[in-house]
Amino acid sequence: MGDIEGATVLAKALKGQGIEYVFGIVGIPVVEVAMAMQAVGLKYIGMRNEQAASYAASAIGYLTGRPAVCLTVSGPGMIHAIAGMANAMENCWPLIVIGGSSEESQGSTGAFQEFPQVEAARMYTKYAARPSSVERIPFYVEKAVRMSIYGRPGVCYIDIPGNFVMSKVEEKNVRYIPPCPPPPRICAPDDMIKKAVDLIMYAEKPLVIIGKGAGYAQCEAEVEKLVVGSKLPFLPTPMGKGLLPDEHPLCVAPARSKALQDADVILLLGGRLNWILHFGAPPRFRADVKIIQVNTCFSSLTLSRKGP
Repeated sequence: MGDIEGATVLAKALKGQGIEYVFGIVGIPVVEVAMAMQAVGLKYIGMRNEQAASYAASAIGYLTGRPAVCLTVSGPGMIHAIAGMANAMENCWPLIVIGGSSEESQGSTGAFQEFPQVEAARMYTKYAARPSSVERIPFYVEKAVRMSIYGRPGVCYIDIPGNFVMSKVEEKNVRYIPPCPPPPRICAPDDMIKKAVDLIMYAEKPLVIIGKGAGYAQCEAEVEKLVVGSKLPFLPTPMGKGLLPDEHPLCVAPARSKALQDADVILLLGGRLNWILHFGAPPRFRADVKIIQVNTCFSSLTLSRKGP
């Protein structure tokens, strides 16, 4: 092994974690990064604005459950991408944003488009960091990919100083991390499952609400078996559509308001009691309705049924 540039280390680390798509705009200091990404086989799509790039990359995460990358230049470029970062975080879409930044030796000197990018990203990400060295870039890439898809999916930001891009290191000192495995599947305790089954069995007007989390879990077959086998009426949320066809005879979407108001037991699959579902509160829901929530993220189960 010989020397390798930081841009290539970054590109190979992304490739090794299964990243396929990169959306961005080239400029100082990420021109060589985009070239290295294409050299290792990543699909680079040039955009005209970082905001559009961040939206496009987050759409890949929404559709596939795996993150794409938004690549930005320093300063204004990274700032423009914050719109897509905030949108992806609120919608639970995996996304990785990589921002070029000022050289380390020029910190706090008024460098070209110098901006505290890591600090700015933290409000809109699950994880934001600057690698401590070129050799450790793969560690940060793997952590960003893992955190973007584990638990509640979201956004991760990696800051790449300009001096890292063209710096050369001995490749033997670079440790590429094995691909991040899919998120582990978790299951509720048996006694809680039994209680949920009993509630549904004895409900007078049960209702299944299908959220986008069910799509992330790729449980179309299981949802169909539950709904059809038990003859349970179901209602897809706007982003939960597609697991079962809208024209299915058990779909109550045309009578959405009445279905929500009448249901005495609701099985909420991969959805949140936010504004989409009127916070689960009266008058859109019965005051005595029992809601069984199924979600991969505990924090999503703690939303109050009280309105704003």
